[in-house]
Amino acid sequence: MTTRKNKWLISGISAACILSFTLGAQAAGTLEQIQANLNHGIKFVLDGQPWNPKNANGDAIKPISYKETTYVPLRAVAEATGADVKWDAASQTISIGTEEAEAVRKPFSNNVVSHVKGYGVSGITQNKDELLFGETQYTTGFMVQGVNSAGQEIKFKVKEGTKRIGITVAFKDPKGHGATYTIGTKDSNLATGSVADGAIASNTFDVPRGVTELTLEFEGGISGNGTGYLIWDESWLES
Repeated sequence: MTTRKNKWLISGISAACILSFTLGAQAAGTLEQIQANLNHGIKFVLDGQPWNPKNANGDAIKPISYKETTYVPLRAVAEATGADVKWDAASQTISIGTEEAEAVRKPFSNNVVSHVKGYGVSGITQNKDELLFGETQYTTGFMVQGVNSAGQEIKFKVKEGTKRIGITVAFKDPKGHGATYTIGTKDSNLATGSVADGAIASNTFDVPRGVTELTLEFEGGISGNGTGYLIWDESWLES
């Protein structure tokens, strides 16, 4: 096991962390009422990239300023930096672990990925005819239609904290064209490859810290009218 060492750059402040849990009636005697302020002017930078803390529901949350100290939710910080946080309600104890945890691999499902509407005709399909490649019948996938030399894309989101993704892409074109594909963010390409008409191809790539939205772009033939797929059945992510 190795210990994570994360360097935080926080604009103009020194920050301390707090953790929000349901304390229960037994903690009432230990609570002290204070007057503090939500600070909307503070910006965070994590490993050189802008970062905003979020709660368990994915909603943005603002830090609290109190007596010249800034407090941010510990769970948000822990998840962003890879630390493990546990809450024991019985003893009112927060445990923080910084050892490298074993990666947890999960298949693509509605629990870990979601479609983001873009400009093209894209979405989620469970059409058996569309998802039959050779003798293999797949059940679910992202898809985008109208793929030609101008390209078409599938946008999707993954859970925050995703570190690595394995994808299986597929392509069909009535004119027999194959396609090239690129997957990445608005700032960088993470993986590229090619896939023949009626075939599948696989790729794996690391996800930059803090990235949750990805774009898979297919580029087909000049006169093509193909459909590109990201097959859920053989795609996965690690966190």
